[in-house]
Amino acid sequence: MIDFGDWMPDQPSMNAGVSRLENGAPAARGFRSVNSPVQVTDADRLFSAYTFNGFNVPGGTVSMDRIRGLISTVAVSSGTLSSNIFVGTETALYKLDVTSNRFAPWNYDAATAPAQQDPTYSGVKQWQFAEFATTGGARYVYAAGGPGQILQRFPSNGSAAPTDVSGAPNATHVAAISRFLVCGNTSGSEAQIVWSEIDAAENWGSSNQAGNQVLADTDEVTGIVGGESGLILTRKGLYRMNYVGPPLVFTFERVANRGCDFAGSVASLSSDQVFFLSEDGFQFYNAGRVQNISSERITRFFFSDFDRSRSADLSCVSDPTSDQIIWSYASKTASGTNDTLLFYNYVLDKWGIARTPHDFVGFSRQVGKTLEQLDDPNTTVTFAGSVSAQSALNLAQNGASNLTSLDDMTVSLDSARFAGGSSFLTLAVTRSGACTLNELAGSVLPLTVETGEFEAAPGHFVLVNGLMPHIDAADATIKGAVGARNRQTDELRFGELATVNATNYIPSRKSGRYFRGKFTATGNWSHAYGFQVDAKPQGRR
Repeated sequence: MIDFGDWMPDQPSMNAGVSRLENGAPAARGFRSVNSPVQVTDADRLFSAYTFNGFNVPGGTVSMDRIRGLISTVAVSSGTLSSNIFVGTETALYKLDVTSNRFAPWNYDAATAPAQQDPTYSGVKQWQFAEFATTGGARYVYAAGGPGQILQRFPSNGSAAPTDVSGAPNATHVAAISRFLVCGNTSGSEAQIVWSEIDAAENWGSSNQAGNQVLADTDEVTGIVGGESGLILTRKGLYRMNYVGPPLVFTFERVANRGCDFAGSVASLSSDQVFFLSEDGFQFYNAGRVQNISSERITRFFFSDFDRSRSADLSCVSDPTSDQIIWSYASKTASGTNDTLLFYNYVLDKWGIARTPHDFVGFSRQVGKTLEQLDDPNTTVTFAGSVSAQSALNLAQNGASNLTSLDDMTVSLDSARFAGGSSFLTLAVTRSGACTLNELAGSVLPLTVETGEFEAAPGHFVLVNGLMPHIDAADATIKGAVGARNRQTDELRFGELATVNATNYIPSRKSGRYFRGKFTATGNWSHAYGFQVDAKPQGRR
């Protein structure tokens, strides 16, 4: 049997790996299947009930805008686990209403509001979030929306609406380092780091150890990773941010001259283990040492596939359910959204890829629900697009409603989303103008594997009669074809894809000296790891 080997599209044609891959995650041998996104939140968001001109409007829904950031918070009180999910769009921050499974503002937010409005924002391309506990233990979420937006704050349990953090900077990046909240890339300077007072992220300035530092020997701050000490990523290098106390408070030590060129590409296991993207490929910072993990494997492929004009849409996450870092990006053939997930298994040191339309990648954590809770009807008014207060009133008076039931569910009851306390990889997906959170728990994405070139009998011309794939599948259609050429200067031509028969054989007759195998799997396949070749040497010619 010939193992598929690793996906290494940057290698020359003759190699022991896979030259082309679609929809396979890295495994110890070969590739595992990747599922399509399944919607786990409603496509509409709520607004609260209110009174308009003496009439009581019970509340309603409008289409959810594109999601540009996500945080999931967890708290344990008296042995009970509670979870909250918050998202940000270009213009607003929302919380998930668990009962209706819809996102909602804290207050009514119509254009002409008869009740208090949430704050609104403008032009936020990506939100970054950090949790921080103040003195006394109260936990808050802090949201950074870029140099044009002042830092926002709201309780981790979602009990109060977001507010401006007075005196805080407008910042692109935010993280908790030691006992401080730290911001980077501010409206003051793209190389500026600003930190709060100790144990008091609501207070900023120059007292109680609050301060700031412009990194004079670098340029744009492209990421911050928190911890007992922090890692500051810039385009020109990496800096260790260490707390030393007054009068300096923090020191900044340059620990690497290789920097991060793409702000959305940073994911971490800790502040000593950080993954990011530079102009020469994907990097792994490991306790003072930077290693290129994509060189001569996928770097050239990535930059030939990646749409640089949409680098602001890059996102990245350390998947809590596997040993993988996952990057989300738009390929050059994407239409209006990201379409590619790039997988790196840092335990196996292997790569994989999947294609599915989405906006960004993150992760969520949810509490369990009973069947009774899931089947509890939630009566709401359903609107298409934006809606005025008067339109809401008219629809409410006409009795428009939308009921949620088990029959309407689009996600399996076995999903981690209902398991209680489970984390799941989360994709924000926009469909028909409305955005939802999704889990990779749908149908299996179709696989394509094209091997590197090999000699079936070194030094001989060979007649290949067929292939025998090793692809585990419960219910799938598996096809294959052979490509052949006599010289590596010749054009390699594949035969027609043929379906595997009842004896696990794919007839595919080709003669030549150098060969490739191509395989596809559609349906419920699970693990693709190799193949055999039925070949006969024809002599030395």
